[in-house]
Amino acid sequence: MLSAGIVLSACFEIPSKPNEKESVKSISVYVKQDGVIDSTLLKIHPQDPAEISVTVHPNEYSDELEFNWYREEDGRKATRLGDGTKFHINKNASASSLPNKLVATDAEGNSLVSRFDIIINSPPKIDSIIKPQPSDTLYGNENTSFLFEWISHDRDNEEFSHTILLDGKAYAVGDFSSIRQSGFEKGEHTFQVIVIDNYGDSDSSEVIDFFVMNKGDK
Repeated sequence: MLSAGIVLSACFEIPSKPNEKESVKSISVYVKQDGVIDSTLLKIHPQDPAEISVTVHPNEYSDELEFNWYREEDGRKATRLGDGTKFHINKNASASSLPNKLVATDAEGNSLVSRFDIIINSPPKIDSIIKPQPSDTLYGNENTSFLFEWISHDRDNEEFSHTILLDGKAYAVGDFSSIRQSGFEKGEHTFQVIVIDNYGDSDSSEVIDFFVMNKGDK
């Protein structure tokens, strides 16, 4: 079975015993950050350190190979950044400091090359200034259209979308930063905003309790 990730499809022939040959079936690259393993997007957050690793299948042949990590830029000679089965990524690392090429070499000098890209993505954020605020009282009835407003931003200037939860029911509102909604009965209600970017990173506001009262109620 092939591993998920960036797979080197060719095989090395590695003798395990005289007159016998075994093959490395696959080699894959993955990233690990905060205990989470990503072998598909290879995505990391800049605010925390991370690690790029290589796995070999069958695993017992890993010690038979030499691994070197390189940064390759268009029109420039590739720069070797490290070796071994793991590459450590420091907090707030820039894309130019990360490898995008792995070269695996066997004892006979045969090599395989894998190219990949590590995505550095900052999650979007919801500002704490939201309307209504916790414990706010809104005056009206079921026909009154109340304003719900929030502020969100993305440090990477990427597109993002919102989902709001009113009394636990979700409504997708795209890139809107405010809506008006009616139909609230008298009493306590809840409101929450969730923002998510194109890479699946998200942030959410606290669950805000607010109250609806009829005009003239005390």
